[in-house]
Amino acid sequence: MSKIPASVEDIVAENFEVRDVTYYPESVEFVLADISPEDSRERFKALLRRLSPMGLIPRLYIDGEKLKLTVFSAPEGREGPQGRIRLALLMCTIGTIIFSGWIVANGTIELLKEAGMSLDPMIGMLTHSMGILAFLAIHELGHALEDRRRGNYELELFVPAPPPPFGFGTFGDILLPSKPAINREEMLDKGLSGPVAGLIAALVLSFMGIMQSIPVSMEMAQSWVEQGKAGLLPTPLAFLLMELILSPQGDKVLLLSPLALSGLGALSITFLVSMPVLPWDDGYIAFSLMPRDRARKNSWLAVIG
Repeated sequence: MSKIPASVEDIVAENFEVRDVTYYPESVEFVLADISPEDSRERFKALLRRLSPMGLIPRLYIDGEKLKLTVFSAPEGREGPQGRIRLALLMCTIGTIIFSGWIVANGTIELLKEAGMSLDPMIGMLTHSMGILAFLAIHELGHALEDRRRGNYELELFVPAPPPPFGFGTFGDILLPSKPAINREEMLDKGLSGPVAGLIAALVLSFMGIMQSIPVSMEMAQSWVEQGKAGLLPTPLAFLLMELILSPQGDKVLLLSPLALSGLGALSITFLVSMPVLPWDDGYIAFSLMPRDRARKNSWLAVIG
């Protein structure tokens, strides 16, 4: 006896030509007549709209030379606990970002004093923290707009991280939706929406932050590095190019402002989530564009490399 109601057979038949049906305890499998990919996509979406309110999930796939559709029950009890976990991780991430801002502000203040300048620690902390938080908010907004367009929004899982030089208070977010993507197109849109919005925000933050940075002599900067008061951070190419263009000429280098460091962090996080590894954003892009086996191999190569 299958848990799937018999009415599903009629609903599927309204959208596809059914050749055979097999009932299993937890699912129903349909063998369908061949259909063009474009037509199958629209019919599948129509079927999904009918089955979702019933708590059912369809899966359309090719098995050998046969086009098959399997309908099974959606997992129960995931959204409540996951919602609390997502909110808890968000709160924790906000806390680690603020702590990171405090570390950055105090480090910058110490160096500014030696350069004969000053900075209010609260302003420095807020500038850095709000920069990272604004980047995360815009990154999340990209995902949210795409999710709302498809009628399935939920908060992403944010990952807390240590402060510099080991992190920027967060490693970004990972995509673990309660409901799976219905097709490759949705996976691609889901993976692209956040990084594109976040990249724009990161570039703006970096530009504004570099413009606020203070030029200091090369000798002073070298002495800070030798004393362990300052160091070199892994820097994305986009940030290096902006720094090169906007830096003063001659024997001066920039002491990065807290806002510039938030821009650097935002670009670094964007690079991190662009690794073709699930559940990072680019993992969704890779799995939407490549055969599954090849995408898995690329994921392992990205992790090992």
